[in-house]
Amino acid sequence: MSTGTKKRGGFWRAIGWFFAICVVLELGLRLFGYGSFTNYRPDDRLLWVPEPGRTLTVVNHLPITINHQGFRYASDLKPKEKDQFRVIAFGDSTTQGWGMDDNSHYSAQLEKMLGASGCNREHFQVVSAGVNAYPNSLVEEKLKLVIEDPTFQPDVVIRSYSFNTNFENLPKLQGEARKQFLRRVEFKSIVRRSAIYNFFIEDLFREIAYYKLRHVLMQGSLSTVEGNGDLDVDGFNASLKESLQLAQTHHSQLVLLVLGGDGLTKDSDMHPFQRAMLNFAQAEHVPVVNLIEVMRNKDQNEMYMDPAHPTVAGHKIIAEELYKTIRQLPVYNEACQVPGVNVANSVAPATAPSSATTQVDSKER
Repeated sequence: MSTGTKKRGGFWRAIGWFFAICVVLELGLRLFGYGSFTNYRPDDRLLWVPEPGRTLTVVNHLPITINHQGFRYASDLKPKEKDQFRVIAFGDSTTQGWGMDDNSHYSAQLEKMLGASGCNREHFQVVSAGVNAYPNSLVEEKLKLVIEDPTFQPDVVIRSYSFNTNFENLPKLQGEARKQFLRRVEFKSIVRRSAIYNFFIEDLFREIAYYKLRHVLMQGSLSTVEGNGDLDVDGFNASLKESLQLAQTHHSQLVLLVLGGDGLTKDSDMHPFQRAMLNFAQAEHVPVVNLIEVMRNKDQNEMYMDPAHPTVAGHKIIAEELYKTIRQLPVYNEACQVPGVNVANSVAPATAPSSATTQVDSKER
């Protein structure tokens, strides 16, 4: 046998062993939940939407159920019946429930709280319409899409702050740039079905590989790397105004949720969009839940699993604050036939916690 033949034979044996190892590794990792993460398909309007099904969260590998309407909810929503009180929350990965099982994210906890509130006239549904990595601009776009659909008819719409501010320009992509971005979303949806990719890129080397890869896929469509260089605060305020007008037109009550992060305890450290939400709520008399104020005196390690995402305890605090706010709303009082409360007098000021919040704080410390 010639030397060249031996080299070719060795090469193909090496290739065979490589693929055999990959197959074993792929199958083995799937036993531990890799390859079963929530996937996202390209969408002409929303750019990416979660695929329906019961999968696992990237962090903690906990059950996450996405219905066929793209919501994190156990069942598809039908046209609302007379005895139903429906709340839909819009936001990013925190609202979707990053690292939370189906019963622990704040929408699920809020549904339980409202169901046990003593209002026997209503069947409460609290639905998470949050989508991982959505910037505020796509949160607004999804809110508009849902609230204009006669199927859903939410009584309360929660619009949450999104941390993904360097993606704000994505909805503005047009023509070939938009098509190219959607092709990138499709490519990622394919590779993300691999357990090997999930393990090495999205888990083991997430900090040094995944976020760099994401910026490559987003190249040419980011606002800035840091996300604060060319923020359009006026445009953000206009989108808040549109959310309010949409809610009023469709007989829904808008509630703003200003999320904080690990260590974000000073007002001076707020992102311009967080500050804009608080100012807008005060100027337009919109109910607002300011989690920065609520969380600042709590143990940050107990409240957050990473710089942006709350723990189960953190989600519980969010649900409790929303619960107190919703129970003060005229739409809730009317549905439950209890004495109404004026919204302007029932919601805590944007810069200070309410007395009810203070009571909760004293219990939690």
